[in-house]
Amino acid sequence: MRSNVPGSDPDLAMQRRVLLVATAVAFFGILAAPATRADVSTGVSQIILFVASPFAPDIGGFDDLPEATVVVAADGTEVGRLGSEHREHIPLDSIPEHVRHAVLAAEDARFYSHSGVSPAAIVRAALNNVTGGRVQGGSTITQQLAKINYTGGERTLLRKIRELLYAARLERTYSKDELLERYLNQVYFGQGAYGVQIAARSFYGVETSGLTVDQAATLAAKIRSPEGLDPRKDAEAVRVRRDAVLRSMEGQGWLSSEHRQAAEAAPLQVVPGGPAVDGTGIAPHFVRYVGREALTVDALSPDPEVRRRQLHGRGGFRIETTLDARMQNEAVEAVRENLGEPGDPATAVVSVVPGDGAIRALVSGLDPAQEFDVATQGRRQPGSAFKPLVYMAMLREGIDPRSTFDPTSPKTLDCRGEPWPVSNYEGEGSGPPMNMDDAMVASVNVVYAQMITEVGPRSVRDVAVDAGVAEDAVNPAVCAMALGGLKEGVSPLEMAGVYAAFAAEGRYAQPYAITRILDRGGQVLYEREDAEPDQVFEGDHVAVMNRALRGVVTDGTGRAASIGRPVAGKTGTTDSYTNAWFVGYVPQLATAVWVGRPEGDVPMTDVRGRSVSGGSYPAAIFGDYMRDALARVRPRDIRTMDPDALGLRIIGAQPTPTPSP
Repeated sequence: MRSNVPGSDPDLAMQRRVLLVATAVAFFGILAAPATRADVSTGVSQIILFVASPFAPDIGGFDDLPEATVVVAADGTEVGRLGSEHREHIPLDSIPEHVRHAVLAAEDARFYSHSGVSPAAIVRAALNNVTGGRVQGGSTITQQLAKINYTGGERTLLRKIRELLYAARLERTYSKDELLERYLNQVYFGQGAYGVQIAARSFYGVETSGLTVDQAATLAAKIRSPEGLDPRKDAEAVRVRRDAVLRSMEGQGWLSSEHRQAAEAAPLQVVPGGPAVDGTGIAPHFVRYVGREALTVDALSPDPEVRRRQLHGRGGFRIETTLDARMQNEAVEAVRENLGEPGDPATAVVSVVPGDGAIRALVSGLDPAQEFDVATQGRRQPGSAFKPLVYMAMLREGIDPRSTFDPTSPKTLDCRGEPWPVSNYEGEGSGPPMNMDDAMVASVNVVYAQMITEVGPRSVRDVAVDAGVAEDAVNPAVCAMALGGLKEGVSPLEMAGVYAAFAAEGRYAQPYAITRILDRGGQVLYEREDAEPDQVFEGDHVAVMNRALRGVVTDGTGRAASIGRPVAGKTGTTDSYTNAWFVGYVPQLATAVWVGRPEGDVPMTDVRGRSVSGGSYPAAIFGDYMRDALARVRPRDIRTMDPDALGLRIIGAQPTPTPSP
C-alpha cells in the first residue's frame, strides 16, 4: 500500500546526494572489463543499497496485495468490481518453474544474484536528467515492485530516487522468493489481467499450472508493453518478443536448444476475446453508481482521495448492496427483447422499494462500456410524467380533481402576466370541459397547463422538491413544469424515487444502494442505519390521485404497462419524441423506464417504423419487466379514495360525472 504521509520520504536534497554517490560508484564500476562487468554490477548494486538503506521509507501495507472492491447483490451474488485490478493470488510453489524462468528472462535474469537495484538504470536516469532526456526503464523486479506500489509511473529523476529507496527497504524486509511471488501475482499483462493466474485464463483459458513454455514466454513478453503487445491484434510483434524471451531463457541455462526451437515453432494461439476480467458483471452501471455512493462514506477515510484509491483497486473491500440479482436480470431481458437491436435507442430502468429507498434494479443501456450512466446521471425532461406533481399541488391547495377546464388546443394562457402558448400532445383538440382525472388518463396538456396557472408554479416546485427532485431542476419555478419543462431535467432514479413516494402513501425515502461495507478481513467498516421515511404528502391525497393513475393503465395512454394486477403510473413524451417515459408502481415496487439517446435530445420518430412515445416501448418494457419481477410477490391492491371525503372546492365549469375506476 502506497505511503501518503507527507514526511515519509527523506529530504529531497539528501536523496539527491544519495543518488549522486550511488551513480558515481555505478558509473565507474560499469566501466570495468566486460568479462567482469556482471560481477561488478552486482557489487555496485550492493553498495548503492547500503548507501540508500538509512533513508529507506516506510513500506507498511505491502503484505496486503492490492485487490479490487467486490460488489455483491442482496443475496450475496457478486455483481461486479470497482477498479480493474481483478486478480487471484497463488503461492510461488504453485507456479511452474518454466513460468518463473520466462518472467525472469524477460524482466530481470539476475534477480537472485543482485541486491535489488540496476546500476545501469540509475546511470541512465542520472545522465538523462542532466541532458534533458527521458528517464528510461531497465529496472529490476524489486524496483518495479517499488514503482507499482509506491512511486507510480511518473518518469522523473525524483521518482527514480524514491524507487531506489523503496527497493532498498523491500530487499531488507523480504526474501527473493517473497518478492518474486508478489511480482507474479501483481504485475499487469494487459486486457485487464493482473497477475499470472488471471493472465493464463484470459489469454489461454487455463490455470497457471497448465501453461506451456511458449505460452509462458508470450505472457512474460507482454509485461514490457501490456497493451501494446497484443497477440490478438499484432501477432508478429508478440512472436518476435516471445522468441527473444526464449533465447534469453536458453542463454541462462533454463531451456535447452531443442526445447527453445520447439517453443519458437509453436503458434500464438490465444482464446478468442478472452474471458471477462474487468469485473463489470451483470450490473455494470449499478456497480459504478455504488462506487460513487461509497465515495461519500466518511467511515472509510476522512480523506476523499484515500477513499477513492482504496475503493478502486487497492482496499479489497466487500460492498453489500440492495440489488436484487433476479430483478436485475429480468430488467435487462425486458430491455433486450423490446429495444435490443443495433441502432435502437437506449433504455434506462430503475426500481426502488417504496418507503425504504432500496434500489432493486438499475439498467442504463445494454452497453457496459458506456461510461455515461443516464439512469442516475442523465437529466432529461420528463414530459407528462411530471403531471402527478401538478395533481398533488392541486390537492394541497384544496382544489377538487373534479374541477373542469376547456381542453381546446392550441391555447394561449396567462402565466404570471406573460402569454404562454400551449397545445396538446397531438396538437389541435376540442371537446366539452374535462376534469383533472380524465385529463390525466388521456394526458391532455392544456388542462394541466390551466391548473398550474391556478395553483402557481411555486406550489408545483415545492411538491417536486418534497418528492426528491433536485432543487436546481425546478428553479426557477415556471409554468412549463406542468408539462415537464424543467430547467435541468430529472434522472430516471429521481423519477423512480418520486413515484415510490406515491406507492408508499406519501412517504418519501432517499434511494440508496449500499447496506454494508466490509474490509478484506471481514470487519464491518460501515453499516447503513434504518431511517424513517418523510411523510411529504397526505396519504388521503395520494389515494385520490391513485384513481387517476390507475386509469392511465386501464383506460389511457399506458395500457401497454398492464401486468395483470393493480398498477398505477403515467406516460411521458417530450417534443419531437426526444424522451419517452413510463413511471409506475405497485405497493411493493416503483419503476421508472426512460427511452432516448444518451448523447442528447435526438428525435425518435422512426424506431422500427414508429415514433417512440411513453405509451409505446417504455410502457411495454415496464409491463414485461414488472410482470416477471413481481412473479414471486403476492398482489396487493392500491389504495384509492373518493375526493368527497376531503372537503375540496371545485373550480371551473360544471363538473362532468367522474367514471368509476
